[in-house]
Amino acid sequence: MLTWGARAYLQYGVYLLLFLVAWRRGDAPERILAGIMLGMVVVDRIYHLGRGSDLLVYYGVDVVHLAIDMSSLLGIGYVALHANRVYPLWIGGAQIIAFSSHFYRLGIVDIHTTAYQVMAIIPSYVQLLAMALGLVFHARRRKTRGSYPSWRKSSAPSSESGARPLHAA
Repeated sequence: MLTWGARAYLQYGVYLLLFLVAWRRGDAPERILAGIMLGMVVVDRIYHLGRGSDLLVYYGVDVVHLAIDMSSLLGIGYVALHANRVYPLWIGGAQIIAFSSHFYRLGIVDIHTTAYQVMAIIPSYVQLLAMALGLVFHARRRKTRGSYPSWRKSSAPSSESGARPLHAA
């Protein structure tokens, strides 16, 4: 049976494996997302190895974890909104949950530490699953249909496009 600490190292290995697969088999969205996810782990590990105490905690919220989650949310959110894929939306949704857990902690100071940690950690499993499935579906789609665009094109018509107004005079 895996202990809680051993589970973390297994999870880190999966992040690294997904990054390597995305780099080899994926396109820009896969590489960016896998890089962000691996980057979160690397920055977190450096932070935990380097800190001597909990000096960066504000009302029970670890400010560095909040910053990691916020910057990751911005990057993942950009990819989720612009990539020609569905799975980044799942990764982004899970990141929203992880990010909002910090504000839940701020609002309810009496929340049990374990509940806060679960709200911040469980979304990473959803992200790993979504990333793995996304890589599989991307590879299958590319094999069956060939190359396809990685990014969506803007669908909003501009006023310069010659579109007719609704009420013509």
